[in-house]
Amino acid sequence: MSGEKDLPIVLVHGTMGKSEDWSRVVEELSSSRSVIRPNYIDRVAGTNSTNELAIKDLADEVIAAVTAEGKQRFDLVGGSLGAAIAIYIAAEYPEMVRSLVLVSGFSHGSDPRMNLQFKLWLRLLSTDKVAFTKLLLVSGLSPGFLSAFDERTINGIIESFIASTNWRPIDQVIRVDLSVDVREYAARIKAPTLLITAKHDQIVPPAYSENLVPDSKNIELNSGHLIFLEKPVELASAILSFCLLQQDYPIVNELASCQVLGRAFRRHAQDASAFGHIASARHGDGNLTYTGREHRSFGTWCRRQSNNLLVQKLS
Repeated sequence: MSGEKDLPIVLVHGTMGKSEDWSRVVEELSSSRSVIRPNYIDRVAGTNSTNELAIKDLADEVIAAVTAEGKQRFDLVGGSLGAAIAIYIAAEYPEMVRSLVLVSGFSHGSDPRMNLQFKLWLRLLSTDKVAFTKLLLVSGLSPGFLSAFDERTINGIIESFIASTNWRPIDQVIRVDLSVDVREYAARIKAPTLLITAKHDQIVPPAYSENLVPDSKNIELNSGHLIFLEKPVELASAILSFCLLQQDYPIVNELASCQVLGRAFRRHAQDASAFGHIASARHGDGNLTYTGREHRSFGTWCRRQSNNLLVQKLS
């Protein structure tokens, strides 16, 4: 278990993000795992290069931050543009990435809808930061979550966001959104991959994330694009659950190892299903009813994986 805790989870934020965005998720993760959350935008802002940034530049900043911590292998999580960065890293550094979790990710900015959105961002960024921030709130949060705030609170959020954001590198990073294309990198990924989509995502609709990486697993959370704000506990639970399943992957070639992994799947299935029932029982009249269904579904998937492993080995 100490070895597992020493293997970090690396969290890569999105276009408008910063490492602090993951704070509530990190609270859930850090009790059982070490966490590294690079602030790649701040690192980019510290350079004076006039060249246009590419996905490789941002990935290099992430790798530099991780190796600076003395780590050479990790579980990798990327959200939005961070998912594209994570795809690039998993393809180019396969020996470093044990597992991959992509949250509301997209593969290329040339898609007409994504292209239109990013160009609108650039236009508002240069002409009306208040309108730009309002657009991010409307498209980034689910209706139910945003509607819980009154107008005064929303205005305060907008003012605080504008005042605290370092805007200079944002223009550069949005241009990476426009130019990015990681489809070829995604096809090369060998690491076990989980795709997490958000039911109410209007920035990266779920359809853009569902087939990012071949042979990946999928789970949908009842959230808007900014899952780390709306559903940090559920997001952390999905990440930890998936990472837990990777512990025995290197030894599944032997029957005995396969049986061990099968037991691990079944054990996790029981935990996931139990958590699902508890969540539904405690929050049956609220949004967390969906959390119960998610965990029971994940438990069912674990049981199936356990059976499939044994069938494949014995066939």
